[in-house]
Amino acid sequence: MSIRLEVKKTIGIGIASIVLFVLVQLFHVTLNKIYSHNVFFLLYPIVGFACAAICFCIFYQSWSVLLEQLSLQRLLIAPTFLVAGLLYLVHIVSFSFVSLTDFALSPGISLWLLFVNRAFTAVLLLCVCFLPFSKTKSEYKTVALWAGIGCTLLILGVIKTFGAGLPDLRIRYEIGNLGWTLNLAVMLLLVLTFIFGVRKYRKARPAELGMLLIIRGIGLCVVSQLFYLFAEQMSDINHLLGLLTNAIAFYNMLSGLVRLMVLVPYREKQAAESEFNHIAYNDDITGLPNRRRLSQRLDKILRKSLKSDETIALLVLNIDRFKAINDSLGHMAGNYLLYAVGERLGHFSHEGEAVFSMGGDEFAFLLTGYEDTDAMRNRIDDMVKLFDRPFDIDGESYHVTVSVGIALYPLDANQSEQLIQQADTAVHSAKEQGVNFQRYASAMQMRAHERLQLENDLRRALENEEFSLVYQPRVHLQSGELTSLEALVRWNHPHRGMVMPGDFIPVAEESGLIVPLGEWVLREACLQNKQWQELGYPPIPISVNLSMRQFQQKKLVDVIRGILTYTELEARYLELEITESMTFDKDRAFEQLKKIKAIGVAISIDDFGTGYSSLHYLKNLPIDRLKIDRSFVNEVLVDSKNAAIVSTIASMAHHLKLKVTAEGVENEEQLHFLQAQDCHEGQGYYFSRPIPAEVFEKLFLRKPMNWLAQDSM
Repeated sequence: MSIRLEVKKTIGIGIASIVLFVLVQLFHVTLNKIYSHNVFFLLYPIVGFACAAICFCIFYQSWSVLLEQLSLQRLLIAPTFLVAGLLYLVHIVSFSFVSLTDFALSPGISLWLLFVNRAFTAVLLLCVCFLPFSKTKSEYKTVALWAGIGCTLLILGVIKTFGAGLPDLRIRYEIGNLGWTLNLAVMLLLVLTFIFGVRKYRKARPAELGMLLIIRGIGLCVVSQLFYLFAEQMSDINHLLGLLTNAIAFYNMLSGLVRLMVLVPYREKQAAESEFNHIAYNDDITGLPNRRRLSQRLDKILRKSLKSDETIALLVLNIDRFKAINDSLGHMAGNYLLYAVGERLGHFSHEGEAVFSMGGDEFAFLLTGYEDTDAMRNRIDDMVKLFDRPFDIDGESYHVTVSVGIALYPLDANQSEQLIQQADTAVHSAKEQGVNFQRYASAMQMRAHERLQLENDLRRALENEEFSLVYQPRVHLQSGELTSLEALVRWNHPHRGMVMPGDFIPVAEESGLIVPLGEWVLREACLQNKQWQELGYPPIPISVNLSMRQFQQKKLVDVIRGILTYTELEARYLELEITESMTFDKDRAFEQLKKIKAIGVAISIDDFGTGYSSLHYLKNLPIDRLKIDRSFVNEVLVDSKNAAIVSTIASMAHHLKLKVTAEGVENEEQLHFLQAQDCHEGQGYYFSRPIPAEVFEKLFLRKPMNWLAQDSM
């Protein structure tokens, strides 16, 4: 809204109100004949209550809203309009509804109450306009509240006490009359307030509409007082119009305060945040989004569910020989070139593409939504050709070339920062090799080479018997006795040393070597268990993990039966562990598990709770045990949700007549929690780490022990 237009509007309202006042005085007699007492007693309470309501709103805006910006002026405005609102309320109630209140006032005293209200407001508004702007502590708002209430009670008490001795203000106002003199004094105070307000407005914030509205309200208060000056009696039309003009004046003040205390600070905060965001996420020279914004954009894209064949390409462009251009033509020319390059890339981008400034002479170009790699390659070629056209700098044409580094998601990286880093590495490699663009390949080649090397080492390891088994006991959580053990594979690499399963199992799965490796583990575990039985140790079941490839083999049952026959181990002393993901194909999984169960081998579901098993068909699977994943057990004491999951799995297992084993038991507190949930078995470092066969035999088989009576091992 134009401030100049509002100034004209304010002047117009002032002129119109003065004209109205003059017309009312010219036709005063005629208007009073038309104007009846019934109309007065109908309208006067409505206008009076409106004044009181607006005063309370001004008090609330000044006292309560945005307290961190409390000023001395606001501290004075709050009690001023609190007193005004309360006095208006008492005046209207006592004048119009005497029978409804015990605090009844005569019409003369009620008129004095209205006069004191106007005088008090005029004095305080003059102080507000006269005092310089200064901040004050927001704790003083309570003082302002009680000061307003105290002033109200004091005024009411004085008027009630000395009301009988006060002169009657209801007689016709004439020059020299006490009522006319007192109202003239209030008039002069309001005129001074208006003058000081205009001066402060023009000096402090001439472009702010809120201040103008407050000045407009003070000007209307002056006109309102003019009506009171010429009122002949209480029911005079001048008296009613004075109160009505007062209500309009207060409404303008309220609008100005709302604007100054709510709208303006809010918009200033929005503008500051917008400017901060622009500085934080945009480049100063080109105006393009910067690296931080690129990272956010990539994070948002990668969080979405992309199609399996959809590729995201990130191109990082570096201007060749930019330092020479900057040094020879100057920084202004260099900055203009950066801006021109960004503008050209911006015009080139389509929907689903975006241009970013990486700082200095680097830019990023993001390509999304491509499922056809040929189309993406053609798009990249077109972008490189953009720089065939020269750039005009200071009237001269300059040909600029760029080096481009390309990284693809998910082929080169699976995180936003990693993708940016790979593309940045590729562009620097392109500059070093003197080529226009280069796809990031070094990390991929390194990983591929390492994976290939590891696969070759795995093949050799099977032939050279570099693998070994370690064993971890399972303990009955109520009796503390050894119930079974799990066989785990380790790889003693001749150069790398001990390689953990997490490092080589994925390679074995991908290459298919997991099948012969799994058969070796199964055979060695059965041989070792049979050997311990032949040495006279109490027979206990041993569990072995099955891989997905093994489980999907049609001849799996024949392999298991053959190994049991070869090792002469009874099937009841062997348990096979599968994962929930192996049961996705319900029909095939059910048939395979049923065949395994038919030969007497027990089956457990490992890492239960981390997959997507359907409870509808879980109850029908021929399984014997659920193993609660260690990720839930680790945090049962600090995470109520994990504790609830463990408790639920244990309860469900009991109802399904299944045994339940908790993995990852590491301390006594976890043990006690699991015992309280009636978990059958526990497995973890609290009982023992996975150890070689000879150590296991020495510690746990030669002399059976009760783990619950032992110190943690």
